Amino acid sequence: MQYAQAVNYLFSFINFERLPFEYKRQFNLQRMEYLLSWFDHPECLFSSVLVAGTKGKGSTANFLSSILSANRYSVGLYTSPHLSDSRERIRINGRAISKSDFTKFMAKIRGVVEKRRKEITSYGPITFFEIFTLLTILYFAAKRVDLGIFEIGLGGRLDATNVLNPLVSVITPISYDHEEHLGRTLTSIAREKAAIIKKNGYVVSGFQPPEAKRVIQSQIRKQKAKGYFFGSLFQAVRERMSQRGSSFDFKLGVGSWENLQIKLPGRFQIQNATVALATAGILDNRYGFALKEARVRQGLKTASWPGRFEVVRRKAKTFILDGAHNGASMNEVCLALKTLFPRRKYIIILGTSREKNLEQILKPLLPIASCFIVTKSGNPRSQEPKIILETIDRMRYKKTTFWSPDLKDALQIAEELNLRNAVTLIAGSLFLVGEAREALKCPKLI
Repeated sequence: MQYAQAVNYLFSFINFERLPFEYKRQFNLQRMEYLLSWFDHPECLFSSVLVAGTKGKGSTANFLSSILSANRYSVGLYTSPHLSDSRERIRINGRAISKSDFTKFMAKIRGVVEKRRKEITSYGPITFFEIFTLLTILYFAAKRVDLGIFEIGLGGRLDATNVLNPLVSVITPISYDHEEHLGRTLTSIAREKAAIIKKNGYVVSGFQPPEAKRVIQSQIRKQKAKGYFFGSLFQAVRERMSQRGSSFDFKLGVGSWENLQIKLPGRFQIQNATVALATAGILDNRYGFALKEARVRQGLKTASWPGRFEVVRRKAKTFILDGAHNGASMNEVCLALKTLFPRRKYIIILGTSREKNLEQILKPLLPIASCFIVTKSGNPRSQEPKIILETIDRMRYKKTTFWSPDLKDALQIAEELNLRNAVTLIAGSLFLVGEAREALKCPKLI
């Protein structure tokens, strides 16, 4: 098998990142459990952490990976989706899986799956994400990582990663997203997320709205787990922010660390960092991961996460790239814009997926936008710009709007506007952000 064949084989499985689906009918854990059994349960060969939530889960997982890597541990990180290359999703100590390893493990998977897939047809077709997760687990097991950190793909209860038995279950802030699959209330969404909590396990939670917090607390009691919540057992204080990053003090119980620094801008990244720190503290105190303060500080300071309030400057112009794709995340982006780039004009290039709640996404943007340029990414699930424009009009936005068939054209419109002192925000989808990084010639991630 050649690398191109390996990629084609992966993409031959049904891919719900590109196609519509019925969550409760088409998602289950049985297929994943069979896949792992066919390979003699490689997930048992390393320890893991699961990270669920609506916003900040990728950033939190990345902070934790960076902290442990700085402490000389071998740390696997599995995230989704990717921005430009599918290999970005699988990393060990920041380095993406090589083409040769990707090909080798995909060949191994094909050799087994093609002989046995008929055994599980009653559970529905094997998916792209399940094969990707299996590849990740096989790779981490073969490389003998000390810890694998897995970002949940969707929800939690039925996500392929939830077959793992993590040392710590992390739940970042919960808000409205994927309501058509996870439920129309925060309570129902939280139930899906809190299903990653394991019997007698440890749980770290970011700041939660009351409805979500009650669900998490109930699940913790049911599973006889131990919970650590942002704002009670740990928190960030004395937050200082700039365009080049932030600093803060971290409090856990009666102890504190002062003047911790991160290079990811925005108050929401401070909270993500504190959740990662609390998780690292449990790994240190309960599971024997010996973490040194100087190296923890280094791990925080060097962590980077492209596409999340990524500041890009080109020819005296400033672009902000952020994959925010729900109302809560977009609200945080707008707060960061107003805090870090005050008294500026904001050009908004927006493209979303079809199933998104446009009114929630647009609500924080409408008061600050100098103009909108609506567009779409190349992903088949992209919302048509016409639908976004109709929603903007229905919400009585009175300033200028533009329609664009693709990102290249949208960037050209923004260039021709030539608004002085303007910041251009490109948001609404990580798929759109991936295209923006390529168009703006940002450093490659692999």
